[in-house]
Amino acid sequence: MKSLRSRRAAVAVSLCALFGLAGVVSSTVAAAHNDQSHAKHTATHHHAKKNSMAGMPGMKAGSAAADDKGLSLLSNGHHHMIGTVEHALTPVDRAALSAQISATIDTAKRYPTVADVLAAGYQQVGPYMPGIGAHYLKFGGNAFNLDGVMDPADLTQPLAIIYDGTEPTSVVAGFMYYSMSQKEPAGFAGANDVWHYHEDLCLKYTPTGIQTPYGLDKSATKKECDAAGGTQLKQSQWMVHVWSVPGWESRQGLFGEVNPALMCPDGTYYQFPKKGWLTHPKNSCKSAA
Repeated sequence: MKSLRSRRAAVAVSLCALFGLAGVVSSTVAAAHNDQSHAKHTATHHHAKKNSMAGMPGMKAGSAAADDKGLSLLSNGHHHMIGTVEHALTPVDRAALSAQISATIDTAKRYPTVADVLAAGYQQVGPYMPGIGAHYLKFGGNAFNLDGVMDPADLTQPLAIIYDGTEPTSVVAGFMYYSMSQKEPAGFAGANDVWHYHEDLCLKYTPTGIQTPYGLDKSATKKECDAAGGTQLKQSQWMVHVWSVPGWESRQGLFGEVNPALMCPDGTYYQFPKKGWLTHPKNSCKSAA
């Protein structure tokens, strides 16, 4: 059996592989955001606004009668676009994207429940979060996607698989693909995949791997991270959510920022304040207490 020191060393290697050194990550991702010649997207990068869903069907911004049950409070990292623009696909891109999405659905069939994904060596990272679900993560292989291109092997090894809960019977709902590309990834066919990054993630070493007490999709202050016994990472590398699992399509789109289908037990999206997450490590929903 490996010693605790050797396990910690292995975790440290995985941490560097996953997130990179903070200075390197910040410079490479920032450089990509300053590269105006990038052909994938042409709009200016910006932070996901809290009211980014206000213009969606059923969302009446500023109306006292409107009640989105907390959905508009959710956000997920720094996005290039928020999915408000649908880019037309060429026939070639549409065929390529269809094949890529079919591959993700095949991957979902391999891990239909939390019990299946745990048996395959994935581990829960952070709590279940409304709009984001529960992330189960596994290091290694093609999960780091160094070139930013979604090759067939990359599609079968997402860094994280997303579930609608944390029970053994909870079902697969989506994916989080990752890339260590120095530029914004070419990603999926077409220009509709919304790659993003995160700032001020809280990471915590454990004997079995890396935990994120506040999830992979939520920033934490140094004080909050210290309270969790973690280490603050200033900036991650590239990520994209893919909501391709049949029955879990997001009305925000295939690559939506969050998925409104992933609700809290009472059908809302209200969460504990972050300080309450440490005492509720499995689920951040108020109604799950």
